[in-house]
Amino acid sequence: MDSLRSQPEAGFKVYIEMAAPDIVAPIRQWVQDCADLTEVANAELADLKLWDWAAFQYHKQLGDVIPLELTVIEQEHTADKEQQVLMHGADYVAYVDDMDTLLLRLSFSIQRLRYVQTLESLSVSDPLTGVFNRRKFDQELDKCWRQGKRQNAQCSLLMLDVDFFKQFNDTYGHLAGDQCLRELAAIFKQAAVRPHDVVARIGGEEFAIILPDTPLLGAKFVAEQIRQAVSERQILNEVTPLGFVSVSIGVACVRPQGVAKLTHWQQQADDALYAAKAAGRNCIMADVVSAPEPIAEIF
Repeated sequence: MDSLRSQPEAGFKVYIEMAAPDIVAPIRQWVQDCADLTEVANAELADLKLWDWAAFQYHKQLGDVIPLELTVIEQEHTADKEQQVLMHGADYVAYVDDMDTLLLRLSFSIQRLRYVQTLESLSVSDPLTGVFNRRKFDQELDKCWRQGKRQNAQCSLLMLDVDFFKQFNDTYGHLAGDQCLRELAAIFKQAAVRPHDVVARIGGEEFAIILPDTPLLGAKFVAEQIRQAVSERQILNEVTPLGFVSVSIGVACVRPQGVAKLTHWQQQADDALYAAKAAGRNCIMADVVSAPEPIAEIF
């Protein structure tokens, strides 16, 4: 497989190791170094001289790191080896000296995975705004909650509602309303920029932002950035006292180890949002969920 060493310029990440388990650590490090997991290659080029228990475990470990779409093996394959490969990779090909053939097979494999990824993206995205939908929000909120419990970390949740949006739609029409939501979603995404931050549209004019490993002060800072950015955008809404579109934001910060149920965290964020609307809109209310009596304040 020495000829594979010349292939990184073709867009492939290449690892050639004599001992199968040795390849796991560098691939794990590579995945961690990638800012965007879509950069991770979807093909594995491995020179596995011996199909033994170590090689089997190697595939098992890699399956926990990245999806293996295609495994390239050098030696002659048997039905037993084929079964082992297919258990932890979607497809395999025996290595040949014809690099054009090999790279073509790799390209087909990657195209197939990208097609699958596109379908998966459509299933978790809001078609109007491009942010995540309610289904994905529920999944990510549960994930954040569990991670916070394991790491004893603070997690913050922002609930956002577009003020007087019904009146906006009635006055300017639904097409203008759709454009307004798209512009606001873009503002929300610009404020929640970390890789694990989650922006979702959860219904109508209501959005949510999950901020893992974020204390109350940091969450309020993000919320205020959003509130100011929306105000500065000055989307006309003449039926409101302000004259422009604004947002009300409820913030709830929790340390999951100290709170029994995830739903309590969600409820506190909802309550904070309702409090912000009751306080006159275009403002932020924040709750600390870890205390028996939540602390509420206007920011």
